This record gives sequence, structure tokens and C-alpha cells, in this order.
Amino acid sequence: MRLLSIELSGFRGFAEKREFDLDADAVVVIGTNGHGKTSLFDGILFALTGKVPRLGSEVASLVSMYSETGQARATLRFKDRNNGRAFAVTRTSDGAETRITFETPDGLFQGPSAEGMLMDLIWPEAAVASDPNNALAYVLTQSVYLQQDIVRHFIDAATPQECFVAVSELLGAGRVSEFQSSLERSKKAWTTATNQRQQELRSTLERLAMLDGRIADLTSRTSDISKQSVSIEDWNKWWEDLAEIGLKSARVDLASREAPTAINSAIKQLNAQRLITERQSQTLNSLLADIRGLAKQSNVDVIPLRDKVAKLQIEIEDLKRNTAEEQARLAELRRHQAELKEKSEQLKALAALALQNLGDHCPICAQTYDRDSTRARLERLATTGLEDVVIDPRSNTLNEMLSALSSKENELSSAELSLRTADQALTAQQIGEQGIAKRLSEFEIAPDDKREVAIEQAVEVGKTFIEYLSNLQQIGEFFALRLAQASTVAGVEELQREASVLRNDVEARQKSIAARTRTGDLAQNVIEALREAVSRVVEERLKTINPLIQNIWARIDPHPAFRVVRLLSEVFKGKGQLSTVVSDPITDKTSASPGTVLSSSQVNALGVSVFLALNLGSPKPPLPIAILDDPLQSLDDINLLGIVDLLRKTKDSRQLLVSTHDSRFGELLARKLRPADGSSRTLVIELEGWARIGPKVRIRQVNPDPVPLRLVS
Repeated sequence: MRLLSIELSGFRGFAEKREFDLDADAVVVIGTNGHGKTSLFDGILFALTGKVPRLGSEVASLVSMYSETGQARATLRFKDRNNGRAFAVTRTSDGAETRITFETPDGLFQGPSAEGMLMDLIWPEAAVASDPNNALAYVLTQSVYLQQDIVRHFIDAATPQECFVAVSELLGAGRVSEFQSSLERSKKAWTTATNQRQQELRSTLERLAMLDGRIADLTSRTSDISKQSVSIEDWNKWWEDLAEIGLKSARVDLASREAPTAINSAIKQLNAQRLITERQSQTLNSLLADIRGLAKQSNVDVIPLRDKVAKLQIEIEDLKRNTAEEQARLAELRRHQAELKEKSEQLKALAALALQNLGDHCPICAQTYDRDSTRARLERLATTGLEDVVIDPRSNTLNEMLSALSSKENELSSAELSLRTADQALTAQQIGEQGIAKRLSEFEIAPDDKREVAIEQAVEVGKTFIEYLSNLQQIGEFFALRLAQASTVAGVEELQREASVLRNDVEARQKSIAARTRTGDLAQNVIEALREAVSRVVEERLKTINPLIQNIWARIDPHPAFRVVRLLSEVFKGKGQLSTVVSDPITDKTSASPGTVLSSSQVNALGVSVFLALNLGSPKPPLPIAILDDPLQSLDDINLLGIVDLLRKTKDSRQLLVSTHDSRFGELLARKLRPADGSSRTLVIELEGWARIGPKVRIRQVNPDPVPLRLVS
């Protein structure tokens, strides 16, 4: 294929429509950074694949902000060099949806049919890929279009696995690698499903083991089952007996499925009736004991006790009255004695005062008196005063009266206590009689002298009924046991059938898992064979590409020591890996990490060398074109001279598109890549000035010059 032209509008840096003539052996694009060089080359990639991988999966970034239509459009025209047939592919995108139109000599096609025809024409190998456009875009960016911002990606950014995939895709083993990856994913899913089935098998085996354990346990129980069976006559009679005693139970046939439930319900009713009867018997025995205990109590006569209490209360009242009178008499006597004592003290004071003023005449009346006798009398009064008043000896009577009163009060308290006790006993006896009468009425027994005999008879009847109920309950439990044993036997049979089904299921699962395991092993063998096949294909192709890389690297001659370079492939942990190895042949030093021993410019030169080697060494490239986006930005002047000479050799076998931001280098390229005669053509596209609608485009053709140009450094 040979590119003829491309028309861009609303695409990245080209808001308005711009058309570029590409029908040349070499096209040199010159423009300052930001003027649309990369947009031009991205337009070629977008037209062919609908993608620009380095910008991510969002196609909205491809639409210019200044697009008049709000769409990005790219129309790429090319022709088949073998038959001269011309084609045109047009892609448009509004940022959300991308559409394609493919124009051929046979007509106009759109949508999936256009994608299919374009893929068959450019690179049929990608048609069977899971995502043909992604596969084509991946190969183009690895071997056809060297983007300026990922020149060294293949050397020091991509992983060895990514490099291996890129080279295997380019060398025709991509579908095998893709099939291998798909088979590995399927194998993983197959193994996961197999493991799941093994887990289910383990669960089934656990279930089977549990069933076997239950069968063994139930079998050991049923081995002791009595041979005695339940007869229909006994069964019917038992239910009739229940009806006679008034139990309301739903009678069922012996062979009925509801028989176990019905008999369990009847047994519960029998047990409840027996418990009720036992409680009634206990109540009657307690009642009989209460009657006999009440009879043993003596009749209490409270009348003498009440008379005694009344008599004591009268006597105490008399004693209290006499005591009060005696206390009043003594109080009056004590008051009179206090008055006399006060008078005596006054006389003593007056006598002492009179002695001080005693003369021949009375100091008061001035009369004469017997002075000696008066003085003696006054001295006696001043010393002793009046004679003390002696209390009446009858005052001791008060203590006797108080003692008698206390004794009577104690006697009254004792009598009142006896009276209260007698009253309580009488009340309790009356209440007991009333309670007994009430309880007797509950059992319909007359409260007369024959009540004890009636109670004893009722207790005996209850005892007989309890024994009868117990007997019926034992018979019912015997029936229930036989039914349960029969059910156990049936359960064992059911479990045995279930276990048999599980054994068949286990056998089928084991066979299925064994078959799946064999299939998985076979798939693993196929995967290993595919890995070996891809590795052999890559190794064989590298035998052709490695000399080409070495030749290109030698032409650039970027490093004084590491002059040997080669691509080395290997399989590690089942994954193909590809490394770029540089070595010093003189000292035998080798490095599989060129970025650690080469300068940045040298690594970029190595990246260009590998790119051109993959482009030129591919047996069936998608397009016989080499597009280099401004390699000058990644290389120094010495490397550039080697690149220029290399590109001159390249244009003989590839349609060459090279961009540069340096006008001098661009003119050098134009002269170096100029046609030698009129059969070839070289174009220069100049992008000048920046505007929102896009740069100005000037295209000129380089005239041929048969005299070769020599570079001097």
C-alpha cells in the first residue's frame, strides 16, 4: 500500500479542513512544536484504526475544541502498488461515537462491512483477533508509526512480556499468542469449574458418609425390634376404651399415615387425665388429713376468759383510783412541809438579825424583857429553826399500791393474750370447717359425720382410675413404639435409596472430574506447545531481525563500547519475554537493561534502531510505510547524522514520513531524501503559524538530483 493523501477537519490541531499530499516516496513535515505535526500522523492512525492509543480510550480528545461541526473527520486515500487500485477510508467522531466509510473501486461500504474490508486489505492477520482494531493499532504503533513521546518505550518502559507480545504480533505469531492467552483463560475457567465440582463432590461424599452413619445407627436399633406386632382388634379396643372414659381423640386406622400423630395426641390426653386424677387424689388425701387434724383439736371456751379479763379490768381501775388518792395526799403533805421549811429559814434569819441588835429594851417596842431567856431562845432559833415536820408513816402504802397495780396489769395482759389466742383458735377452727365444707362440695360429698368414709371411698376410686389410665397409657406407648419402629424401618429403606442415588451421583461426578482433569491436562499440553511454537517463531524471526538491528545500530554508532545489540527471547514461568541486550564485544560485558548503561540520547537512538529494524524486518507488515514523528527531539547531532543516512537507505523499501521541528534539519532531510530521478518523488510539508482554525499548510516538491549528497562531520 502507498499513502496518497489525507484530509483532516475538526481533528485535533486542524479545526478547518486541511488536505495533505502524501503521494511520495519520502514526505518531510517541518513545523514548530505545537503546529500540528503529530496531529497529522495521528490522523493517519485514526483513519486506519479509529484509535490513537497513546491518548487513551477516550475519542473525545480527538475532536478539536474549535471544530465548526463538532466532529473530527479524517479521510485517508491510498492505493495498492501491485494492481493500482485506489481506496479511501473516512472516519468521523463526535466524541461519543465513531463511524467509518470505506470507498473501493467496487463501491462504498459503511459500518462493520467497511471495517472488515479495510482489515482484509491492510492486515488480514488481525481479522481473527478478539479486537481487530486494537490489534492493528498496536502493531502500527510498534513498527510503522514511531511517536515522539514513546521513542524509548520499547527499550526501558515496556515489560519483557509486552515486548514479546509486540514482536510476536508483528512477526505473524500474534494470533497464536492470542489463542494461547484465550486458551489459558479458558483453562483457568475450566480448572475453576473443575475445582468447584470437586468441592461439590466432597460435599456429596460428606453427605453420603453421614447417611451411611445414620443407616448403621438405625439398623442397629431396628435389629432389636420385637417381633410382636399390633393387631387391629387391640387397636380398635384401645380407642373404644378412650371413648368410654370420655377422652375426645380423633380415631384413625392403624395403617393410616396419621396414626403416629393421632396416637401421640391420645397419649398426651391420657397423661393429662392421669395427672388431673392424681392431683384430685392428693387433694382428697389432704382434705381427709385436715378433717382428722381438726377433729383432734379441743373445743375452746372463751367465756371464762372474757369474765376473768373483765374482773381484772375492774380491779385495776379500783387500784388506779386508790393510788391516785394516795399520791394526792402525799403531794399535799410535801407542800405543807416545804412551807414549814421556808418559815424555819426565815425565823433563823430573823433570830440572827435580832441577836445583832439585842439590848436592854426591845428594839421594836422598847419594852423591857428577859434578856437571857430571849437570847437563849433566839440563839436556838438561829441554830435549829423550827422543828422538822415528820411525814405520815402511811406514805409507804403508795409503793404497795403501785406494786399491786403492776401485778394486776401483768395478770390482765396474760389474760388478754389467752383470750386472743382462744379467739384466734376458735376463728381458725371455724375457717377450717368452712374450707372443708367448700372442698367437700367440690367433690359432691355431704359435710356430715360420714364424710371421712366418703372421702376414703373417693380416694380408692381415684386410685383405681389412675391405674386404669396408666395401663391405657402403657398400651398406647406400646402402639406408638411399634409405629415408630415401623417408621424407622421405612426411614432406613428411604435413606438406603437416597444413599444409592448419592453413590451413583458420586460415581458420575468422579468420572466427570477425571474426564475434565484429562481435558485440562490436554489443554495444558496444547498451551505449552503453543508457547513453544510462538517462542520458536519469534526466535526464528529474530535471527533475521537481529542482524538488521545490528546493522542499523552500527550505522548510527552512538556508543564507543556497547556496539553490539540484539533482541533476546525466552520463556519464563510460561510467559514469553523479550529483552533488548547491548554488549561490549571487547570486554564481553552485557546488559539486558540498556537504560542503565546508555545515555538518554543513546537509548532513544536504540529505540529508533529497534523500530526501523522491526519495520524493515517484518515479512508482512500491515503497511510498507515508516512514520517517524520528530526523532530530532530525542537524538543529538552525532546520532542524527547516522539517522539521516539510515533514512536515505530506508526510503528505497518503505514509503517514508518524517517530521521535525528544526527547519535546518528538515532541509537537510529534504536534500538527503531527494529523488535520484523522475521515477520517484519527495515532498516537503511546511506547517507555519498557529491559529485556532489550524496552521497554514505549504506543500512543495523536491527536485531530483542525480549527484549524490555527501555528509561531512
